[in-house]
Amino acid sequence: MDTERCVLHTVIGEMALEAADGAVVAVELHAHGESPREPQGPVLRRAARQIREYLAGTRRTFDVPLRRPPDATPFQHRVWDALLAIPPGETRTYGELAATLGTSARAVGGACRRNPLPILVPCHRVIAKGGLGGFSGAWQEGPELALKRALLERERSDP
Repeated sequence: MDTERCVLHTVIGEMALEAADGAVVAVELHAHGESPREPQGPVLRRAARQIREYLAGTRRTFDVPLRRPPDATPFQHRVWDALLAIPPGETRTYGELAATLGTSARAVGGACRRNPLPILVPCHRVIAKGGLGGFSGAWQEGPELALKRALLERERSDP
């Protein structure tokens, strides 16, 4: 398998992208301690450009090839497909997504937590019934919820 990794310096901090065999396979929102390293291959160059445009507020959707982990369950695939169907700038609660999928909010949260492609597969668009919570397992205000809030605000503003 031909793999490549790059680390982008972005407005939300260092973000690592990984590609294998022509598709993005991982996004790490917090690549702490890694030096920025520009992408070399065409897939990561395209993904990096689109993520930078998204974070600058000039892009709302992505069209880079994605590959999910081979050990992902059929249920995880269903949840991740449902995330991709949430329009930019809109949100759904874990409970709403669960009702659509015929499962529990907790199960949806678990699949979101295992999403290897955050931002590209927009788990930040899923919120708790009482508000923002749940991003990266966070339920209290902190860096994860601040990031979720910032991503949603970017999407809600006009590109």
